Amino acid sequence: MAEEMNRKDAAQEKLTDRNYVYVRYENDDDDEMDIYDIITLCKKGLLIAKRYIALLLVFFVLGGVVGFVKAKVFKEEKYTSTALLFVDLDRDAIDTSNDMNESSKISMLANSFSQIVSSDSVIAPIAKQYALDSEDIDVENEDAVNTKVDNLRENITVTVPSDTQTINVSVTDDNAERCQSICETIVDTGIKAMDSATNYATISIVSPASEGKKEKSEAAGAAASALTMAAIFLVVAILIVAVRELGIAYKTHEAAKQEKEKKN
Repeated sequence: MAEEMNRKDAAQEKLTDRNYVYVRYENDDDDEMDIYDIITLCKKGLLIAKRYIALLLVFFVLGGVVGFVKAKVFKEEKYTSTALLFVDLDRDAIDTSNDMNESSKISMLANSFSQIVSSDSVIAPIAKQYALDSEDIDVENEDAVNTKVDNLRENITVTVPSDTQTINVSVTDDNAERCQSICETIVDTGIKAMDSATNYATISIVSPASEGKKEKSEAAGAAASALTMAAIFLVVAILIVAVRELGIAYKTHEAAKQEKEKKN
């Protein structure tokens, strides 16, 4: 008899940790949960959470490995080519006696150059030409060409540093030679457009389009990909745990309710 009682106590003890979290056996005259009950439930909840630490760690590490492998296998390298231009005025064509007037005209010309090289009239022919060379789109497809133009525009950056007469042009592409070629074409086309639009500006090339350089190190890209995938896998693991525990909580609560009804 004593041995049978011990077995029952041991079995009940195994269920205590989980059942206590989800089921609170109350007297009819004690319907409110006090601070002691909350603290106790928190402690029991932590005990249950410890069961899933290994699972969460496995998902986190697995996500990191998947992200790292993905970055290595499907890596997308980006290259950037830059050019430096200098803007000057033809002092024989305009009045440069006022320094403020000269400065404002130079700034206006530099910003005008930025607008010109970003316009469809400049970008569209370049995008069509490189699309035709690479054969990656149908140049007769207007939507595809417009998408190519938008992508090229997003990868062109023209900056005008304040209080200078310089213009920085940079082009980003997944091919080192192509990004340098596009940068050269953009600069040449922009200068020709400015020369035809005004007779008092001179834009000269200080540094021609450089060879395409990688935007960031391969290691940094792999680390970022690994961290991102690890975070995603961790969130998925937490959702799995939450759904599982909610299911157990519901079943435990229903079982306790039925047991109480039987006793009554």
